[in-house]
Amino acid sequence: MSAYLKALSLVAPGYAMRIAAARLALRGYDGAQHGRRTSSFRRDLGSANAEIGQALPVLRARSRELVRNTFIGERVLSILSTHIVSPDLTIRITGRSATATRNAQALWDEWLQACDIEGETGLTGLLELAIRSSLEGGDSIIRMIDRPLREARPVPLALFVGEGDLIDHGRDSAIQTAGQTGRARLGVQLGDFDERLGYWLFATPPGEPAATLTTPVSALVPRADVCHLFRRKRAGQVRGVPVLAPVLMAARDYGDLMDALIVKSRLEASIGLMVKGTRPLGNIAQAADAAGNQNRIESLRPGMVNYLNEGEDVVPFAPAGNTAFEPVSRACLLGIAAGTGLTYHQLTGDLTQANYSSLRAGLIEFRRDLASWQWNTLIPQTLARIVDRFLDRAILAGRLRGTRADYRIEYVMPANEPVDPKKDLEADILAVRAGRMSPQDFIGAWGRDWRTVVDEYAEFMGLIDSKNLALDIDARNRTRTGQAVTEPATTEDANV
Repeated sequence: MSAYLKALSLVAPGYAMRIAAARLALRGYDGAQHGRRTSSFRRDLGSANAEIGQALPVLRARSRELVRNTFIGERVLSILSTHIVSPDLTIRITGRSATATRNAQALWDEWLQACDIEGETGLTGLLELAIRSSLEGGDSIIRMIDRPLREARPVPLALFVGEGDLIDHGRDSAIQTAGQTGRARLGVQLGDFDERLGYWLFATPPGEPAATLTTPVSALVPRADVCHLFRRKRAGQVRGVPVLAPVLMAARDYGDLMDALIVKSRLEASIGLMVKGTRPLGNIAQAADAAGNQNRIESLRPGMVNYLNEGEDVVPFAPAGNTAFEPVSRACLLGIAAGTGLTYHQLTGDLTQANYSSLRAGLIEFRRDLASWQWNTLIPQTLARIVDRFLDRAILAGRLRGTRADYRIEYVMPANEPVDPKKDLEADILAVRAGRMSPQDFIGAWGRDWRTVVDEYAEFMGLIDSKNLALDIDARNRTRTGQAVTEPATTEDANV
């Protein structure tokens, strides 16, 4: 026990013993010690929101700058957003009858092409934009806006995508509102158990000219009208952080290294001669005139010969090369790819050292993380709530019959492109035949709704049968090797 604790034990022995016990408990973990080796660790600010509250504006600005000016930021956002959401994302609505299912699905397919309040894209385009904004800035919102019937929309509902800047970051204290109690945390209105009650939103994004002329004032929008899209990493977290946050420094250092290498390579290509010498000057006036007329060299060009003065000496200019850049660059890019959840070849497009096994092994982890994004973030935070609002407004507008409980929702995520289609397809067929997966799961894994596939297949087979055609792709008549399928021998035939 230290001298301090001994003195403290005379006044507060219980408190001193607790401190001593805590120090003893820390001795078992090297990472909990205090010294030179652990001096680089920073003090924890506490909760997830305490960490995010101070860092989010800076992280958001630096992440966007990285996306604007480096291939790393743009590549990460493009790969992740197009894999999480793509045009073949399918949502199937099933009713209690075939007629109800057909009407609901047709109405949904019509509305998703007209859901953008700006009229520029469809639902998958809005979702991809929301995902990209969330990855770049930490979070994004989708507002569900009720529209009048006179707009002639399939359903009187429209969607608006906004960046996380629309959430008033400064609303961060206990707030009393008329008829409602609660507290705001980083612009999110919370209840007793941190349930979301609403969001304090600006009418105009900060940074717009209209917002800079006056002091913007946020208004509380009920949670039922807002989808808040972000990936939660800690319990109690109410705002997200950019996906580039862990690699901001590494990506910036890599960009600076590339700039330095390009400048150095240009200098190496500018091998020339420097001719130096002295020229006697008669007086101070001539020296001043020579200094004023000297042409300073601020750029180099290949094969340059620079005459510094009339003189006697020739000095070659040949900077040394450096061959250590490639391993340093590769190690840096590997770390950036790992920090953003991508594989090395996805980040760089470099397939020189890849093969089927390495690509497939790397994509397994990527696809697992992708599925987590889709099923734990995208669906509960946006898709499920949008479909519920769509069905509610469709029923209220008289476009669908029944209640919300009469309809069931199925989500078919975009298919993962196989590394080797033949090998992957054969493996899936074996899995179905062995009972490891159902035919419905097999078809769904390729991004199709199995009911649609069965209907299309039945329609196609019925047509070729009516035309009396025999195609090689017809598995009823041909094997995979193209041979005709023979009828199985009957018992009577075997006895003959």
